[in-house]
Amino acid sequence: MISWFASVSSIIWNSESNFIINIGVTSFSIFLIITLSRIKLQSVIIILFLLLIYILTINKIPTTSDLFNSGKYILIFAGLIPTMGLVKSTAQRLPNVKRSQILLSELPKDSFSSGFQITAHFFGAVINTGVFAMLAAAMPPGRGYAYRKTVAEASLRGMSSSATWSPFFVAFVVGQIYIGATSAWFGLAIGLIMSLIFSIVSVLLLNRELTRKKFKKSLACLQPVISTLLIIILFVVGSAIVFGLTALSAVIIVMPIMVSYYFLINPKHIYAISIDTLNYLEKSTDDVVIISFAMIVGYFVTNSPDTLTALRDLSIFTIPNWSVLIFIPVTMALVSLIGIHPVISSTVLLSTFTSANFDISGPLMMQAHLLGWCTGTMSSIASLSVISCSTLFQIPSSKLCYGNNSFIAMTFALFGGTILTIANEFTRI
Repeated sequence: MISWFASVSSIIWNSESNFIINIGVTSFSIFLIITLSRIKLQSVIIILFLLLIYILTINKIPTTSDLFNSGKYILIFAGLIPTMGLVKSTAQRLPNVKRSQILLSELPKDSFSSGFQITAHFFGAVINTGVFAMLAAAMPPGRGYAYRKTVAEASLRGMSSSATWSPFFVAFVVGQIYIGATSAWFGLAIGLIMSLIFSIVSVLLLNRELTRKKFKKSLACLQPVISTLLIIILFVVGSAIVFGLTALSAVIIVMPIMVSYYFLINPKHIYAISIDTLNYLEKSTDDVVIISFAMIVGYFVTNSPDTLTALRDLSIFTIPNWSVLIFIPVTMALVSLIGIHPVISSTVLLSTFTSANFDISGPLMMQAHLLGWCTGTMSSIASLSVISCSTLFQIPSSKLCYGNNSFIAMTFALFGGTILTIANEFTRI
């Protein structure tokens, strides 16, 4: 909670004289150290792999100052997790959300997968991994392994693909660092087209018995909540533009304000939502530790000129200009299969390909990065999305990573990158 408050403080007053930031970094560091002794074996393996990446790329012991600066870098993400927990706990009590859950639970066998994917896409665009808890609650009780696996995969596809256009993902923040705010926002606009293509094609191919009538019934699950989602997106995007905030900062500031308004109208829900948020944070400790370590490794890679120079000099990056927009998402999707989180792969790729040596449209570069993040988180054993989905739907992470979604992710990365490449060639005519 201290780190959450410090994260908000860093957004409002980002100054070296803000002692609250130092307190937040210290408390969050203590939390990570204490939590290391309590995480699952799978999480330990992922962290050891991240440490191996650090050793291979940086190969030096960080100073105390370096560690503290990396703590400042990830402090903003310490504010994101509890914010999303608060939003998820509140959303589950909204009457229109409950109506959507009921409609989902009533979908017939031959169209439930499309319903979960479409709903996860739009809800996930705002509450990210928080959507999985809502969708898990919508499953009819007593369903078997095959049903839960199908629903979990569909939910992952829906939520992950919204990263191509939603400003509520960490991916958007990372992209802004290298590409710039204006190009980043235009990149999101391109993502609306990419996600529409992916959603239509994947839903139709994976649900062969889906008719127009059944598809409309799947879409009807969104009807009760579409106005609420639009209001949230408008408030967050509007705040980011008006106050010059990053999308992530806008989420951390705006969403608690909106929840506070809900509390004023429904004070009887304050206690229950607070307890649910705390429970969410307790269950998310493994996820917080993994994403924090991944971000720290990414920070050190980004801020090590020697490492970046060595990586850029690798022959693998000596590729023709036209292939870059394919190379980025395909590489991010491939390395995610062996546990390298997109935050690390995107850091290396963006720092390399945003150099003056490549003549590529900024918005298209941003979308290639978001496409890679989408496909990477869809099938990475180190991804917060897969870990959360695995826990809530009670399906082993390995089954979600190396099943249908891994093939779908690679296909989307390849064909999506090809579309962006063709678009880039047209912009140069």
